[in-house]
Amino acid sequence: MRAYSKKDVDRKALKGAKITVVGYGSQGRAHALNLKDSGYDVVVGVRKGDSWKQAKKDGLAVATPAEAVKGATLVALLTPDTTQAANYKEILPNLAKGATLLLRTASTSTSSRSSRARTSTSC
Repeated sequence: MRAYSKKDVDRKALKGAKITVVGYGSQGRAHALNLKDSGYDVVVGVRKGDSWKQAKKDGLAVATPAEAVKGATLVALLTPDTTQAANYKEILPNLAKGATLLLRTASTSTSSRSSRARTSTSC
């Protein structure tokens, strides 16, 4: 196993890229705020309600999940395992060609690159 540190990161790789974080629970909020604080263009994809209000209060751009992923270079799907398949189906039609989709579940972490907004995953 290789451990990565700050010196291994090429910050230019995502310069100017739109990053969408779908979900604003414990993981989504932490990742979105970290990316925002690091100077990246972050949009939170979440349904209207308490999470929407919190993301707005935190100073983030907010949209529905389907709208938030439009034009995103990187999409992190950080929703509960029980809703992830439905969330994936909701955003799939709007994933950009070549976008990277990061899936995080309780037991695994997977990243795949879409070949035309249609990724091969087992949801």
